[in-house]
Amino acid sequence: MTTVAVILYEDQRGKEKEFGLHNLVVACVADDLGKDVFTLCRAFEAHPTKGVSNLLRSCRQDVHRLGARGQRVFALIDADKIREQLRHEGVPASADDDAVVRAIKAEGRCVAPDQLEVVLLKENTETVIQAAKLCDKELPDAAVEQALRKDVNARDRILNNVAYGKGRAVRDCIRGKVPAIQALAGALRDLFTVRSVMDS
Repeated sequence: MTTVAVILYEDQRGKEKEFGLHNLVVACVADDLGKDVFTLCRAFEAHPTKGVSNLLRSCRQDVHRLGARGQRVFALIDADKIREQLRHEGVPASADDDAVVRAIKAEGRCVAPDQLEVVLLKENTETVIQAAKLCDKELPDAAVEQALRKDVNARDRILNNVAYGKGRAVRDCIRGKVPAIQALAGALRDLFTVRSVMDS
């Protein structure tokens, strides 16, 4: 299966083989399409960037390279951290989401703004962990606390468990609590559907 889209993440990959946040997103797409999550993982390529400054740089300089065959490039960005980063460019912390996205994709800064889709994650990745705990009471409190302390390995274990080891109801609950996950999964689902129609 060819790559349909590339997704940039602010997070770094832990020692776990599987990158949990990406697998959760792809599992949500698989739920919508009625497809196998392991198959869909080959259609959506993850790029953890290890920090907001690296992610912003990739959004502006690497999109044409990452999507060299015309694939869409998505960026899931912590809204609080990107606002801090953009303050250095004169974007006020109070700027609305549209202004933040425009600043990221600004002409003269971003090499391929039309190929880039930005999804702002309200608060931060820890929000997803908190939602996972609310939606799945069986998640161990100690593991959740460890993940919330920014332990990337604990975070990957929790999110991989939700992606692979739980039913759709838990993932649907998380999507309801984290609009950015819902938005990204929905956009990827629609893109995959269009690509499938074009290839048929």
